[in-house]
Amino acid sequence: MKGFFLLAAGLLAAGAATAQSQPALTRPFHVIAHRGVSADAPENTLPAFERALEIGVVEVELDAQLSRDGVPILFHDGSLDAKTPLRGAVREHPAEALTRADVGTWFDRTHPGAARRWAGTPLTTLSALFERFGSRLRYHIELKDDLEATPRRVIELVTASGLEGRVMLTSFHRAQLERARRAAPSIPVCWLLKPASPERIEEAAGAGFAMVGVKAAELSEALVRQAHARGLGIRAYSVETDAEIERVFATGCNGLTIDDPQRVIARLLERLRTPR
Repeated sequence: MKGFFLLAAGLLAAGAATAQSQPALTRPFHVIAHRGVSADAPENTLPAFERALEIGVVEVELDAQLSRDGVPILFHDGSLDAKTPLRGAVREHPAEALTRADVGTWFDRTHPGAARRWAGTPLTTLSALFERFGSRLRYHIELKDDLEATPRRVIELVTASGLEGRVMLTSFHRAQLERARRAAPSIPVCWLLKPASPERIEEAAGAGFAMVGVKAAELSEALVRQAHARGLGIRAYSVETDAEIERVFATGCNGLTIDDPQRVIARLLERLRTPR
């Protein structure tokens, strides 16, 4: 399965000219494993990213926050309380304590139908992620917190690992993206819009960003056309239903993040088998 998605995208591109009744998928179309394959393994952990490679998805999304001692830790929430034995924010704990914190027990409790149990799986660092996977993955790194030092610390690790060409930095915080652009103009950035609007698209283009992210429920062909006209890529987030997957395809969007990328692969295969 390794590399399957890239092959599927190429085949879809080749066949797009015959699909007159349906908007063609934008090429390249990015299937991005949200926090790794977070449907199958604890989000933002090494097993979740390993799972992405196992199913042939090479683009992953992850959340980076700084620990108390300035180490980029992979974790999404503003508080550790619900998913780990620790309390408070990532920034309140040293990296040594965070990387011993179990997030697998939370996953087992909230995903009772998962194929295996993950109790004892710890949080990880961005450095450990790069050491494990290197250039085998492409990384969409969300600058999750609003600490001024976060973009710089993340970029230092990206540069030290030689992965500048395999990284896009993303954030809901425009200020973090501006800091990232000043620190590393060659690394592309994606502004996650909440909410999306034509005015925000214009802001992103004016700021020189490479891409915008739009909630699937807010995505429209008009927003996609505007983004493309302004030289922006556009991808969807919060993609949860099959109808939302089809909505992303139909708008000509550049890609999506999703907890279970296999659902997208299945629909891509269906499109290949069934001429439109």
